[in-house]
Amino acid sequence: MKKVVKLLSVLLVLSLLILTGCTSNSNSSSKGKDDGVLEIWTFTNEIDTMVNDYYLKEHPDLDYKIKVVEIPTEQFEQKLDPVLGTKEAPDVILMEANFAKKYVESGMLEDLSQFDVVVQGAENTFDYVKDVGTNSDGQFVANAWQAAPGAFFYRDSIAKEFLGLETPEDVQAAIGTWDDFYRTAVKLKEASNGEVYMVSSVADFKYAFLGTRDQGWVVDNKLVIDEKIYDLLEIAKKFNEEGLMLDAEENSESYYGGMSADNIFGYSLPTWGLHYWLKPNAESSDTGNSTAGDWRMVQGPAAYYRGGTWIGITQTSNMKEEAAELIAYVTTNEDFLTAWAKDTGDFVSNKSVVENIKGDYSEEFLGGQNHYAAFAEQIPNIDAKSLTEFDQTLNTLFSDHALIPYSKGEVDLDTAIENFKAAVQNSYPNLTIE
Repeated sequence: MKKVVKLLSVLLVLSLLILTGCTSNSNSSSKGKDDGVLEIWTFTNEIDTMVNDYYLKEHPDLDYKIKVVEIPTEQFEQKLDPVLGTKEAPDVILMEANFAKKYVESGMLEDLSQFDVVVQGAENTFDYVKDVGTNSDGQFVANAWQAAPGAFFYRDSIAKEFLGLETPEDVQAAIGTWDDFYRTAVKLKEASNGEVYMVSSVADFKYAFLGTRDQGWVVDNKLVIDEKIYDLLEIAKKFNEEGLMLDAEENSESYYGGMSADNIFGYSLPTWGLHYWLKPNAESSDTGNSTAGDWRMVQGPAAYYRGGTWIGITQTSNMKEEAAELIAYVTTNEDFLTAWAKDTGDFVSNKSVVENIKGDYSEEFLGGQNHYAAFAEQIPNIDAKSLTEFDQTLNTLFSDHALIPYSKGEVDLDTAIENFKAAVQNSYPNLTIE
């Protein structure tokens, strides 16, 4: 009997421990995160700087804390997807352009239109930025502090020595269309005895063509191959066959190496590419050679955008008002955006701020050029309506199965397209593919 009682006592203790553990887990699950903490998940450290160096200094008496969780870009979606829509989700998420539409169309982000503080400020946000953050139901669920028009950054000394082009206006006139771009590339090759390539990689074409399509990859659940895709394939192959392009792998050592060497005329990069790619790689760690100050920028053959960071509120957040205040600040507050633009050189998304500061801007790295004014001229011509939630995957499949092999002459055009279609069908069995 004592053994039975003892056994029952042990079982009772175990049961209580199990129940206690379950209750603790249950509370954790329903609570999701600490009360009184606005939790932000990000893949970029910019928001941490914005919060600590700007927002909290202007709002020192908040009755809640802000927690920024930075997750590497390659892990971000893997960690976010399982918790989005649950109480474990953060209050605020940041979205890179590649996967922004995936979350904008997810139905799991709060409509920002219900928050006057966001809507009023967003009246001055560039239209294409708001288009990206608006879902197919017309709900405005994400905004951005940054606009990212693409441009062609080129070496001034090379333009003068081999092409006789003295100013950015001269260069733009020489590469204003893709036919002009090709003719100038041929001239450069001849003048430099083949020592200088017009561009480094197919990436210098890819984003400009993808960003100027009339239709995105998927329309009414059907794969669409816009005419610009065929144009992209042909120009990439032509530049490769004729030795007008280095053909470096995108984001490889040789791709970045040309930024400090003298064998690449220019790169197609967005606004942020200047600060995060071109400037850090302008000095060679091997030779000590630096190209800083020798770069200039022009629009090039097409007005497009590449990248950017959008920010939204999760529907499960219990701190939506606080989240909206923060989002309004970093995406629409003109005092902050002015300071941010001047402190970082970032091209902001607010029309009024851009208009007010573009006249006084000077970038030493670009030889004192006012790149802000040049970027501002491009914005009205940008259309982001071709962006879809499928883009991140389909862009990669297109590059791997069609663009790169075709540009290298490894497959013919029909095979490249069929290989791409097969890869898409494998990844998205429910899409209609003809």
